[in-house]
Amino acid sequence: MPNPTTAVNPSAESIADLAARDDDDAIIMVNLMKFAQPDGRARYARYGAVSGKEIQARGGRVIYSGVNLTPSHPGESDWDTVALVHYPRRAAWLDMQNAPAYQAAIEDRTAGLTRRLLYAFVASERSPALGDIPRTNTDEIAVVNLLRYNDDGGKEEYQTYGKTAGSMIRELGGEVLLHLTGEQAMVSDGTWDHFILVRYPTLDALRRMTSTPRWQAADRDHRQKSLAKTIAMPTRQHGPDTINRATN
Repeated sequence: MPNPTTAVNPSAESIADLAARDDDDAIIMVNLMKFAQPDGRARYARYGAVSGKEIQARGGRVIYSGVNLTPSHPGESDWDTVALVHYPRRAAWLDMQNAPAYQAAIEDRTAGLTRRLLYAFVASERSPALGDIPRTNTDEIAVVNLLRYNDDGGKEEYQTYGKTAGSMIRELGGEVLLHLTGEQAMVSDGTWDHFILVRYPTLDALRRMTSTPRWQAADRDHRQKSLAKTIAMPTRQHGPDTINRATN
């Protein structure tokens, strides 16, 4: 069973499972966080100051970091922030787990969070190049999508939905920024098949799209039928450009 989000930290078993994989390709750690109150953000920032140096020392970097625009939304999307951290090799993340400074900082991470989702992904064949994701204007948003398909043709059903949604996103001036394939649950209440990050020019543009009969028909006839579970979360990137502050 995956290590639950309330555990905050990867279990020894989840780390061993990642280490046991045959390849040593680049991985992207998708990290969703819910901060403890009242001082969780401060405690987590202390952890981040240490982990950022450790990640950079191993060639890793944050390629996207954003705040949830609907943090009080009930259910699966009730998270405060998201961070996507790229590691050039799986072994880089594993090596960091044993670094003395990193180990000492975990106490602040544990105290700073009430829940955390941490999942290792790899680039899919449909993903754009994995460069840093710049923020082009202050109004744009990026929607985080974690997808678990139904076993009975769910992936194919979602692809049918994606053809309609993709066309509408492009018409709005948006684009798919990342398309990743799930590899290993580290801290998660279940498994995930894909992660998709989609940029929209504004939050209002997203709302207009989802209010159209065209999108609603695609959602009803294909998207809802395709998914066993999903997290869909609109976010806004921190700062004027990509933030290279590490979080996992």
